Amino acid sequence: MSTAIPYVGFDKDVRCVRSLWERFHAGLTEPAEVQNKYHKLLLEEWQRCSSLGVDVAMTRARRLSDEELAARIQAGRLLLETSVPLIDDVGRFLSEVPGLMLLTDTSGSVMHIKGTPAVQEYAATHSGIVVGSRWDETAAGTNGMGTALSTKQPVHVFAAEHFCEGWHSWSCSAAPIFDIDGQTVIGIIDFTTNQSDFRDQALALTVSLANSIQAKIALHRQLDRSRLLAAFSERSHRYPRDEMLLVDHAERPLMHSSTDASLEISARWKAGDRGYGEVIQSTDVLSPATGNSIGKILHFSRTRPSGYGQVFQSAEAGASVAQPFRFGKFISSDAETIKLLKEIERVSQADVNVLLIGETGTGKELIARQIHACSPRRDKPYLAVNCGAISPELLESTFFGYVRGAFSGADPKGRAGYFEATQGGTLFLDEVGELPLAMQAALLRVLEDGSFLRVGSTSAQQADCRIIAATHRNLEELVAQGLFRQDLYYRLKIVQRRIKPIRERVGDIPVLVSHIRSELELKHKLQRTRIDDMAMALLAAYSWPGNAREIRNVMEAALLCADGVLGVEHLPPELQAVVESSTSQDSSTSARRSDDTEYERQLIIGLLRKYRKVNHVAKALGIARSTLYRKFEALGIEQREYADETPDMC
Repeated sequence: MSTAIPYVGFDKDVRCVRSLWERFHAGLTEPAEVQNKYHKLLLEEWQRCSSLGVDVAMTRARRLSDEELAARIQAGRLLLETSVPLIDDVGRFLSEVPGLMLLTDTSGSVMHIKGTPAVQEYAATHSGIVVGSRWDETAAGTNGMGTALSTKQPVHVFAAEHFCEGWHSWSCSAAPIFDIDGQTVIGIIDFTTNQSDFRDQALALTVSLANSIQAKIALHRQLDRSRLLAAFSERSHRYPRDEMLLVDHAERPLMHSSTDASLEISARWKAGDRGYGEVIQSTDVLSPATGNSIGKILHFSRTRPSGYGQVFQSAEAGASVAQPFRFGKFISSDAETIKLLKEIERVSQADVNVLLIGETGTGKELIARQIHACSPRRDKPYLAVNCGAISPELLESTFFGYVRGAFSGADPKGRAGYFEATQGGTLFLDEVGELPLAMQAALLRVLEDGSFLRVGSTSAQQADCRIIAATHRNLEELVAQGLFRQDLYYRLKIVQRRIKPIRERVGDIPVLVSHIRSELELKHKLQRTRIDDMAMALLAAYSWPGNAREIRNVMEAALLCADGVLGVEHLPPELQAVVESSTSQDSSTSARRSDDTEYERQLIIGLLRKYRKVNHVAKALGIARSTLYRKFEALGIEQREYADETPDMC
């Protein structure tokens, strides 16, 4: 590609360029045959698009799937939250100009659109210019957004300069947005108008806006760097002998611990060699603004862990059955739960009510918060309400507010309720099954017609908030018992999902233990604590009736009592009882076995008694079923005494 700025500074003759475009696609003109610098540049660009297999007859842009778009939006949170306010501010000044201001991410996918309604509707209908549409050159040929991304330069692509005939009615002025290094393009700003409405100042506008966004991004990156260095400094102080490396969001090394091995790891990392030394622990440092990772602290080991890690893949070894998936602060390696979270992530974009079913402590509120964070309402208020904690007499005034003098003791100025407080945002109704029938009826009215009355008022107000409800109770049973309105149930459960308890997510215990341990060590400024093998086995074998909340409470108490090593003695009696029950039999046989072999045998027996399913035990151990059957034979375990061999449905 030429180093000249594409399509800028040339006298553009629409009819001449159209003729050149027609001759090229008819095979009558080659770049080598043309002396005109401008025409030669166009032909080279078109030829490159042709070699990429772009359909010249394309009239509508390709689109990302809902899942891909949700992933892009999550990955581009910083770009969106930095750019959108600036774009919207500029948009107010361009309200009389028929055009569109577009933001794409580093893949050329449109993340945000601001423009006059008529142009926006026409662009969506005739060219497929919508959020989620793809404009990289491999997908859409020569165009403002894709060509700016490809060349890393400002461009103005006008009329027939576009490779695809379907874009010939447009004029596109685009400029790249660079990351703090000044080299990496993280997005594109584009101003698109009908070719007849082209403004000479459009390119200057996009360049200026891109520079403003870059400045805000750079400030965020500097703040992120300070957070990363502070986190690494604290971690290095606690673990001075550990081999550690700090990397930023792009996995560029920022700092390493003061060991010779860490110096070598950092040098090799910079050179692109990521295979030197084994990462045994990776801790994400999260942005408080977006919740995305801004970098990682990596702990290295030069040798592969052995012993217990071969029996039970503990979080201590940094291993799990599946790669953990994060949905906000909710983390899981369970395949079914990961599938559910991805479904919820897609649903987040749609403005529909969601009902979450699950036991106390399973993380329903974490999921609700992330649904809001991924939704178009993310810039508006989010409010979590425990419906079971509000006095029945106060429910109506709490939810709907009240006017001056509504009742004795009322605030003289009146007070807004939850629906007003969350206008435009999300209202999370936790334990919605605890609402009395009268309040259920009032809530139903709001969901049906979108209006409500403040207590003491006759003037209806409009409610504009998304409802996410949650409960640990079986609402269908409550409906059958006449304790919950069926019509309200159907209003709430437009999308309904059950969050599995920990005892059904056998592979999540090591993941959660590791994650919670890291959080608590930072919270209490504790030294790095190693979890004893037997203690980890007990943590894995326990049923956790209180779910993740109980894991956190147990881990917090144990870590505060431990001094570098968390052992069985630091765990509560109910966990210790798990191993006592599994080791009560076969004492004479156990005495003849080695300690390691007997430990492995009793661990497997304990897990068999807990889960009753061989595949669940294999998941908990992080090994294949075939390997587990070989262990049965080698250790003299008759699995039929402990496990149900009926086929699993999950």
